[in-house]
Amino acid sequence: MYVGEGTKLRKDPRYKNTFIYAIELTNSDPQIVALFIKFLKEELEVDFSKVRGQLFIYPDLDKEKVMRVWSRKTGIPIAQFQKVIMLKPRSLVFRHSPLGTFKVRISSKDKFLKLQSIIESVWKSV
Repeated sequence: MYVGEGTKLRKDPRYKNTFIYAIELTNSDPQIVALFIKFLKEELEVDFSKVRGQLFIYPDLDKEKVMRVWSRKTGIPIAQFQKVIMLKPRSLVFRHSPLGTFKVRISSKDKFLKLQSIIESVWKSV
């Protein structure tokens, strides 16, 4: 799941030869996001108080209601949500998710490297 939907290692544009070790997964399906959170807790042993959520929604959605739904489905308290990103309205033909898109984020070099190690071992076994 993370190989396709997750954030890869990237350079920090603010500093020379510095990287951002953020584990991020973005999806519109609460079950996929909840499964990833379970993986973070059980396999990476992430301190859940450091997990952040970020919501991407269109203006016609009720921000507060959608935040409550994602908080309930992910177990991430709204206090751990980062700024909600309001997307530009799309054409009437496009049907967006009624819950928007949700990003789970944890910044930890140790956990990032552990995740990369897990991914590499899976690839070697294929």
